[in-house]
Amino acid sequence: MPKWFVIFALLGFAVFGFSASVSITVNTAAEIVTLPQTSFGLNAAAWDWHLLDPVIPGLMKNLNVKVLRFPGGSFSDIYDWETNSVVPGQDFPYVDPQNTFDNFMKLVNEIGAQALITVNYGTNFAGTGGGEPSEAAKWVKYANIDHNYDVKYWEIGNEVYGNGSYGANWETDLHSTKGPQAYAENFIAFAKAMKAVDPDIKIGTVLTCPYNWPWGQTPDWNKVVLQTAGNYIDFVIIHWYAQNPGNESDSALLASTNQIPDMLARLRQEIRDYAGPNADRIRIFVTETNSVSYNPGKQTTSLVNALFLVNDYMNWLTGGVDNVDWWTLHNNALTGNNNSDKLYGNTNYGDYGILSNNNNFGKSDVEPPNNTPFPTYFGYEMLKYLAKPGDMVVGSISNQSLVDVYAVKHTNGDLAVMIVNTDPVNSYDVDLNILGFKPSDEAIEYVYGMGDGVGGAMKSIENKTIQLSSSVNVAPYSINVIIMKPQHVLKVLGPQVIQNTTISGTKLTPGQIERIETNFTVKAGNISNGVIEMEIYNSSGRMVGQKTISNVSIGTNESYKINWDWTVPNAPDIYTVKSFLFDHSMINLFSSSEAAQFTVAIPPAPSFSITGNVNPTELCAGGNSMISVTVTNTSDLGYLNNGIIDVEIHNAANQKVWQQFDQNVNLSPSQSITLTYELTLSEPGTYSLQVGIFSGGWGTNYAWKSDVAKIVVK
Repeated sequence: MPKWFVIFALLGFAVFGFSASVSITVNTAAEIVTLPQTSFGLNAAAWDWHLLDPVIPGLMKNLNVKVLRFPGGSFSDIYDWETNSVVPGQDFPYVDPQNTFDNFMKLVNEIGAQALITVNYGTNFAGTGGGEPSEAAKWVKYANIDHNYDVKYWEIGNEVYGNGSYGANWETDLHSTKGPQAYAENFIAFAKAMKAVDPDIKIGTVLTCPYNWPWGQTPDWNKVVLQTAGNYIDFVIIHWYAQNPGNESDSALLASTNQIPDMLARLRQEIRDYAGPNADRIRIFVTETNSVSYNPGKQTTSLVNALFLVNDYMNWLTGGVDNVDWWTLHNNALTGNNNSDKLYGNTNYGDYGILSNNNNFGKSDVEPPNNTPFPTYFGYEMLKYLAKPGDMVVGSISNQSLVDVYAVKHTNGDLAVMIVNTDPVNSYDVDLNILGFKPSDEAIEYVYGMGDGVGGAMKSIENKTIQLSSSVNVAPYSINVIIMKPQHVLKVLGPQVIQNTTISGTKLTPGQIERIETNFTVKAGNISNGVIEMEIYNSSGRMVGQKTISNVSIGTNESYKINWDWTVPNAPDIYTVKSFLFDHSMINLFSSSEAAQFTVAIPPAPSFSITGNVNPTELCAGGNSMISVTVTNTSDLGYLNNGIIDVEIHNAANQKVWQQFDQNVNLSPSQSITLTYELTLSEPGTYSLQVGIFSGGWGTNYAWKSDVAKIVVK
């Protein structure tokens, strides 16, 4: 969606509940991914009148921002970089005359980052047609040949699929021919012209994010672009905004990051299937992400969005993407959107920026002073304590779905663990089970959470020394990073161990049982009271299965067999079985192996039956009815993963007058869900209850029923 000036807000009061126990396992021997130098990015814009404020370099250095994207979302497709202006014939309220490319690059160099440039695909600089490869190539020459800026990463256009190819038209595109084929062919022309100037640059192409509109529409954007331009693509670009405006939900937003592994798995499958021999070297960039696609309300300026930010970044990065760029450094305050008191927070406006710009389009000021950090700024800051480029993400898992965990080995040998409590009411006492690493008794804990600052958050991050001899308490709606230094441990000379793992099948479908058999044999030495750790990971680096066997003793030339029947999840993906054998302290590793790999196939699309009723069916204007809707998955093999159930009321002219939708819905074959709502209609007439089932992100409509029930208002 258009990203020039954007929005959101919230106030809520938590009633604190009890403190329950949570068990978290961190396996430092399970190395997932080394974070690349481009991991942590941020969007910046030529229209940002605070981009060059004197405080900005320090504020961004504090975050350890490593990539700045420029010149700013959809604005990129009407921007003339040579004159730092909007191309003729295009309307845009403001471009800061100081935000030239040269001044932008001074900022990039001052904060120790690198630039990611979006070239103008939509318009040529005369304003008479589509963007021209020669204009982009001239920018490459100016940057890298004439001025030695060494800009390595360039993307061709912003959300080009929004140019009317599928109906919706927010992205300016003056090319006479539109659609994925036209874009792919033009992309090749851009890539050839730009690499003729500097063959060392990397060029990215725009794709649609799986399960998010217009993914799943015809023609298939990703398939056509990858098949046509695969040989010229260095990285693919997706944008992900977790919600659409109007029905924002704190719980749904915080649960939405569970969709990321599914989206990544499907995107990688498309790259493998369609990009040809170049597929293995194509990288993935998420160059825009935030909580809501447009019309942001108070949630964007609340603590909840900070919790979402850290989960958002770490799910993508653990999954192996090379870059994530939050939208954005500064934006604008907008009022009048979803500021429901059902959402947590204390603002009455929304703003996508991580810093305030104290502007509300001429209305009365609603924001704090310029460059005041919003909660998302502090969420981003918490990431720097967890991880930096070059650090290694390792395996971790929590047994409480509302408590997320990420673990990272620092290059200096420290171990950092981030615990995110997305429960708004309950605190948790966390027991940390750390394998392959013995921490010192004391650790440093950084905490960010509820407070009386902007967005119902703390005014700054707090840190303290804690003792690891007891459990770690995490408060409701909090981000906690614990940094542990290694304790010197005498290395135990381990026995000689060999492993052999067999699985019941390499190609499975959701719901099947994968029988995993691993045999550990000691060829020399012996093991007394050892610990076997078996783990299953999806392709996004998330541990999805775990089995621990303690008190294992194996003598010389003896074997020990593990039998594990694991139910295959609904998510199609490539899964890896990892096995580890530790001594009784769980510090010294005797043996490890990526023992086996299997694929869960994409199941057929699900089918559904939809029933519902309204009580009463006749009422006076202003009266209340109760709506009940039951959705049943009637397919044999099709699953609904992170889907959406959309419930609407239409008037006699079939115009939508009321809507509620539930997100992150999972339905296995034969499983049902019943949803209830209270409805008030003030205008007389005859109304229909209509229900649809969609994939996450509204990308695919699996079912729609327009005559579930009738309501008559007198």
